[in-house]
Amino acid sequence: MGYNAAKDKTNGYSSDNSNINEDNSMSEIRFRLAKPIDAKSIAYVHWHVRDRYTTGIFLSLGKSFLRAYYKIVLNDPWEVVVCAVDENNKIIGFSSTTMDAKEQADNLKRHKFSLMLSALAAILKKPSLAIAVWQRYRSLSGSQNTPAFIHTEGARGEYWCWLKSEDSLKAIELSNVQNDILYDLGLREKFFEVDKFNTAVYKFHLKVNKAQPLEEMTLPDGRERVLMKKVLQHTLNRKSKQI
Repeated sequence: MGYNAAKDKTNGYSSDNSNINEDNSMSEIRFRLAKPIDAKSIAYVHWHVRDRYTTGIFLSLGKSFLRAYYKIVLNDPWEVVVCAVDENNKIIGFSSTTMDAKEQADNLKRHKFSLMLSALAAILKKPSLAIAVWQRYRSLSGSQNTPAFIHTEGARGEYWCWLKSEDSLKAIELSNVQNDILYDLGLREKFFEVDKFNTAVYKFHLKVNKAQPLEEMTLPDGRERVLMKKVLQHTLNRKSKQI
């Protein structure tokens, strides 16, 4: 399954952009659904978010944890992960959404021991991470008595990552492609979280993505987080889709 982001205009879709030089505009980026075999590559892209910032529990737990996490997630039948692949078949970005946040939380709990083992080296190096891990784990319960740092019900947008060295405008196309897929699967809204320190992404969701802020909170580490909702609709005007 895949979407071609570099078709000629005569074939129905063009990704030409005046800000990209002629050589780069000739490169082909395709979008496709990620498979379990992509776990290592997806984890690599996620890890290199550190090229922009290092805040967040997932980045703190190391590459082994990310690989273990995506091996689980990419085998979850309710997970939709769309990746961007360059002309060399290298994954340069991805966007992940679970269609059922509660089911995903239950699935992660079933794998808690393997996830803990994969994070053990990072926790031994920095024992204070154990508290953050426990807080995040408790937040998956969805209980009214437990602080929720993420959405725990419905469709939840998770991670939207792109290698810093690549054309970031394509990341917006990637997000739109995933939204189209979710819409085709019957979803009409998805929920997600944005940390306000990530100013560019926060402004994008407010002004361009037209997402609705639902609630603001302060995380235990001091970050200000906004819970948001996106009403889904087809955002790309394509004449054809390859499925």
